[in-house]
Amino acid sequence: MEGDEMMPEKNDVIRKIKKLMALAEDTSASDQEIQLAIYRANKLRIKYKIEEIDLFDKKGSLEDVVRMQLEHTGIGYIHWVLNVLAKYFQCETSYAGKINKNDAKFYIVGLQSDVDVCVPVAEGMVYYLDSMLKDVQKCYVGDVDFRIFKKDYCKGFANGLKKQLEQSLIEMNLQPKYELAVVGVPAIVKEWANKKIAFKKSKSRYETNVEAYKLGNQHGLEYEVDRTDLLEN
Repeated sequence: MEGDEMMPEKNDVIRKIKKLMALAEDTSASDQEIQLAIYRANKLRIKYKIEEIDLFDKKGSLEDVVRMQLEHTGIGYIHWVLNVLAKYFQCETSYAGKINKNDAKFYIVGLQSDVDVCVPVAEGMVYYLDSMLKDVQKCYVGDVDFRIFKKDYCKGFANGLKKQLEQSLIEMNLQPKYELAVVGVPAIVKEWANKKIAFKKSKSRYETNVEAYKLGNQHGLEYEVDRTDLLEN
């Protein structure tokens, strides 16, 4: 009964969001009206966790989900970072190989339109992280195994990136072209991932390198995730 009583409230929220979205797409609306509509729609979507299926009734099927391999490879720990990034684009990730080796293959999973947008950004991130870690290794003077440094750097980077992206949503600091992007991975993509991807838990026996974590966290906070020009002709 409690769940049934909450449904009308959610439906009311969905109707309000749809009206705001319609206003944001109205060519006769002023710039201020459009920005205000976008801001309010996103506030409601985040607060009530409204997903794509709620707004657009796009149920889809497992056949609509695709998996694309990234060109660049790297240390398997980079998967932690990609997992944070992919969710920003409504996608999931997977990897093949050993998590502490430098030849892991990475995959982006999602609906075709989301994967097409996510992959170029993910490629850039893998290249950045792989290059950064190789440069650091050349001048590394720490006392512990560099594998520990790579693990904790990637863990810190993932945390910093997550904080940065969450803050951008809270502040609505997104480009207008993407401000009505769906918050959250579509249910059909989650279902595909649960059925097709074998999730592995890292059982690291290594100690923690606090300095590596802090450096990675700072770099994650500062990394520029540019999704503004990827769909331009």
